[in-house]
Amino acid sequence: MKKHLLFFLLSVTVFLLLTGFSGSDDSKKAMWVENTDISENRESILTKAKENGVNVLYVKIEEETSSAAYSSLIREAAQSEIEVHALGGEPSWALAENQQQILDFIERVESYNSGMAEKEKFQGVHLKIQPQYLPEWYENENAVLKEWKENLNTVLDRFSEDTPLELSSSIPFWLDEKSTPGAPDTPFSTWIIRHFDHTAILAYRDTLEGPNGIVRLTKNELEAADKLNKQILIGVTVADTGQDHTTFFEEGVSDMNMHLNLVDKHLGTHDSYKGTAVDDFSGLVRQENQSTGTSEENKNYRGTYIWEAETLINEEDSIIEFAKEKNINLLYTRLDLSRPHSAYSNFVEKANAEGIEVHAMGGHPSWALKEEESRMLNLVNYVKEYNDSVEEGQKFAGIHLDIEPYTEPSWAENQQDILSQWMDNIELFVKETKRETNLEASMDLAMWFDTTKTPGQPDKSFSEWVISKMDHTSVMAFRDKAEGSGGILDMARNEIEYAESVNKEVIISVEIKENEANPQISFHDEGASFMEAQLDIVDNRLTSYSSYQGYVVHAYRYWKNQKNNS
Repeated sequence: MKKHLLFFLLSVTVFLLLTGFSGSDDSKKAMWVENTDISENRESILTKAKENGVNVLYVKIEEETSSAAYSSLIREAAQSEIEVHALGGEPSWALAENQQQILDFIERVESYNSGMAEKEKFQGVHLKIQPQYLPEWYENENAVLKEWKENLNTVLDRFSEDTPLELSSSIPFWLDEKSTPGAPDTPFSTWIIRHFDHTAILAYRDTLEGPNGIVRLTKNELEAADKLNKQILIGVTVADTGQDHTTFFEEGVSDMNMHLNLVDKHLGTHDSYKGTAVDDFSGLVRQENQSTGTSEENKNYRGTYIWEAETLINEEDSIIEFAKEKNINLLYTRLDLSRPHSAYSNFVEKANAEGIEVHAMGGHPSWALKEEESRMLNLVNYVKEYNDSVEEGQKFAGIHLDIEPYTEPSWAENQQDILSQWMDNIELFVKETKRETNLEASMDLAMWFDTTKTPGQPDKSFSEWVISKMDHTSVMAFRDKAEGSGGILDMARNEIEYAESVNKEVIISVEIKENEANPQISFHDEGASFMEAQLDIVDNRLTSYSSYQGYVVHAYRYWKNQKNNS
């Protein structure tokens, strides 16, 4: 009897040593799946989930996606013991005026589940509402928090206590610093944790320890969840956020997974800790493409314009420091062609050494006209001669044009004729720029040219014609919000989708210069921090498009002088 008992205890000890003490059958590793065609990417989603040990998928519900696409995904996921939770959420869902959108989402999930076999049903509902990206958040944060809470209460009231669906929500790590409306002594993060089965804390950092590491930033939420007997997941991202400390984009998936394993060890002592979550599938795919392709082909740009050649020449170090501070890796720089090549070589060399591409820039409204093509060619020839005369590390990567003929009075009277001349000049520009060089040809393009017909090709918009000619096109989507009607995403949608169809590249250009007459076209009034938040939305929403290559801010002078430079 004692031998049997001894053998049993020894077996248990060995088992625990091999498996660990903190593991549990209900541990989770989740992955968000957003802005992805479920029908076309089902196999890839499941493969990526299995490769990364994911057992919960938060899948965004899209109106255009069929029920059959969801049922196929859920059925196949179940075979690999992967749960699929319906994901819904936009920043605007925090506002009372959009409460019905949340209820419509819940209704669609419930309606879908009611008509499906057990193994084809969503097993949970996950809300990802981030109102910090709204203009209203900066105008009246407390009012937004109140409406957000009321909207969540409405959602929770829709579900009975015995609902088979697991209810969860994503929240940013800093929400523990915000008080709950109506209960000022309770952090709003604690209120949310109390009301959901599990909560994913968006702890977007690439380090574990220290005052700004994942462990410290999630301490309060885990302690609150311990007391409430609720579950917590720790969320990280691999997206190119433009801020290295918030993402594993630079480090890669292997490093991220290594850190997530360490998260298990650091936080496993909390009863509430149930695992981790990765944002998102598209980011993982992009990481894979980055590791198998060249860095140039998959580079996500974050840039700005330098319009004064004297600034470029006299403020070399200041520009480089600003670029490093803002994670800028692309500069459009206007040149004074009367200056010798040596005026620019030192700056270009310093920028290239920091991983910053420098594209020579020029342009004037009159450059659209045949009679002014020589001025355009002067720029092209200058840059080509410059590149031939300098060392490899001092070369420009491309030539960028900013030609806006619609600012001239003659545009209204002779639009078609000017467009025709402009087309000829564009073709000449591309031909001469590319002749016997590897220079990239690009130009700025107003967002409304997608409604302008191309002379001689009435079935093609002028924006489509330009995009098809250029290596990349910077679409001037000058608006002060990312989402909604008339927002950046709305105004650039046609260009992004067309570029995707013809394997071309688009960069989104935004404005931060003051415009008192039309404040909606600039982020000047809202400030740089709000602009960054909106550009994060643009990045997240467009990351699944290979045509989308990032964004540029117009311009260095105005961005640098923004209050707080934040």
